[in-house]
Amino acid sequence: MNSLIYEARMALRDVMEVNIYSQGNDKVYLTVFPELVWEGTEKTQPEKVVQNVIGRLHDMDLDVADGDVSVRTLLDAGAVEIVRKAA
Repeated sequence: MNSLIYEARMALRDVMEVNIYSQGNDKVYLTVFPELVWEGTEKTQPEKVVQNVIGRLHDMDLDVADGDVSVRTLLDAGAVEIVRKAA
């Protein structure tokens, strides 16, 4: 397992609504399933779930490729690439 996928999994270890995977080409991808998230008796807003996931990646010096476009891609159940933050 490469260090990028390990770091991404560690950053999101408590988040059940994500799938982190690699297709063997040293690129790591993320998909989010925000419809699975519930807080108490009310369903959370999907945008908040995605922002929380991206925030956790930022805490580990990781980011998603394509910036703000990635939020819409994740909300549409698409996959985005996880990258290291630029120094």
